[in-house]
Amino acid sequence: MTDPRPITPGTTDSGCAIDPMQTSLTSRARRRRLVAGAGALALGASLPGVVRAQSDWPTKPIRFIVPFAAGGGADLGARIIAVHLGNAFGKPVVVENRAGGDGVVAAQEVARAAPDGHTLFFGTASSLSYLPNLKKSLPYDPIADFTPIANMVIFTFILSVAANVPARTLAEYVAWVKANPGKSSYASGNSTSILAMGQLMQANGLDMTHVPYKGEGQAVLDLVGGRVPAMWVSPAVLPQMIKEGFKPLAVLLPSRSRNYPEVPTVAEAGQPLLNIAPWGGCFGPAKMPRDLVDRISREFNTVLRRPDVVEQYDKLGLLLVPSTPDVLGALVKEQLGVFGKTMRGLGMQPE
Repeated sequence: MTDPRPITPGTTDSGCAIDPMQTSLTSRARRRRLVAGAGALALGASLPGVVRAQSDWPTKPIRFIVPFAAGGGADLGARIIAVHLGNAFGKPVVVENRAGGDGVVAAQEVARAAPDGHTLFFGTASSLSYLPNLKKSLPYDPIADFTPIANMVIFTFILSVAANVPARTLAEYVAWVKANPGKSSYASGNSTSILAMGQLMQANGLDMTHVPYKGEGQAVLDLVGGRVPAMWVSPAVLPQMIKEGFKPLAVLLPSRSRNYPEVPTVAEAGQPLLNIAPWGGCFGPAKMPRDLVDRISREFNTVLRRPDVVEQYDKLGLLLVPSTPDVLGALVKEQLGVFGKTMRGLGMQPE
């Protein structure tokens, strides 16, 4: 019900008389608040990364730095979600390939970027778990120089053996190697294949010769030719191997691959101690504001749960594992330790 009493000069809207002295004090206090507020706004406008600056983010296209050449699994995975992320953010997300130094070039570029959310990094185990344990000196710190935003994927690796290896299961393969100490070998084309086989050897007391290659391509040719009996391979070469009669024994994933449901996980195959995770996630430079990080993380998680995205990632052999920033941060620290322990067990010393 409307109050019938008019609001007249010298009274409040409740009809109470106003003290002139109190009016003067109130006016002065209001002026002080206005001046302080203006100063805060001016200060906010001058400081990068404050909440006011985030309210209109993004103000330009967002760079999504991939530490590999175009055409690989990580590159294709980034491009699959870039369009969806651009629609969600309101600005294009541009995938930029910065290959070199096993990820050092890309990581260094992101670490030096402004923490304003316009430069993101598809960081992986190679640059943030493996290299920090391999190199005495890197131009970045895997923990201090990056802001975790969202875990994205685990890259699929499958332990496969040549047709002439007398084993159809992982248990049979382990038994065969044990029965022939020092007589068997394995190929590797990347850090994951080196360390996954290293963990298998440590867990079972196996004695094998390591045959390193610069990439999977040549290693697979020798595996096809029977010159090496086993290696961990990615799905990019697996169809050719199966067609040629090679045998996949176990997949280095927490659950079975949808593309290869007949292949058990390492845990299902009796090797639960294999905990190397070839992971990949989204990071930004250090000191990004938390509310901006949370916003970007939410959009990543939404896109990564789209059924069409899940289907496309499955075809690339990428298991989607979207997460919060804190979960990714914990994973980085955990895998940094796992990689280091495995490498020390293999006698690999920092160079």
